[in-house]
Amino acid sequence: MRRGQTIVATLAVVAIIAILAVVLMKGMGGAAPKPKADGRGVTVMGNAMATAKDSACESNLSQMRQLIQVQKTTDEEFKPTSPADVPGASGVSKCPVGKETYVIDAQGQVTCPHLGHEKF
Repeated sequence: MRRGQTIVATLAVVAIIAILAVVLMKGMGGAAPKPKADGRGVTVMGNAMATAKDSACESNLSQMRQLIQVQKTTDEEFKPTSPADVPGASGVSKCPVGKETYVIDAQGQVTCPHLGHEKF
């Protein structure tokens, strides 16, 4: 009885690994993942990573808004013009995707200038 793998078995394993890699990168047939507005997330894994970073940006914006509200409860005249004016906001003052600093408008609304994050 012989030991070891035949070349046919090795080729079969390589083919299966290649098929799994394509499925992982491009998805299970059907429609490919829709890229984000800024062009990120073309593959399945890239789309998952882009979605995670988008969620982090949304969380940062929420924390910035909460920090502003907390400051307004102690100082009713508090009107920040930039994230640097908000106490405790140093860790959440930038978009994790494009590293842009968040913008605070005249009404005190915090927004992200990154393309595709307008809805946050």
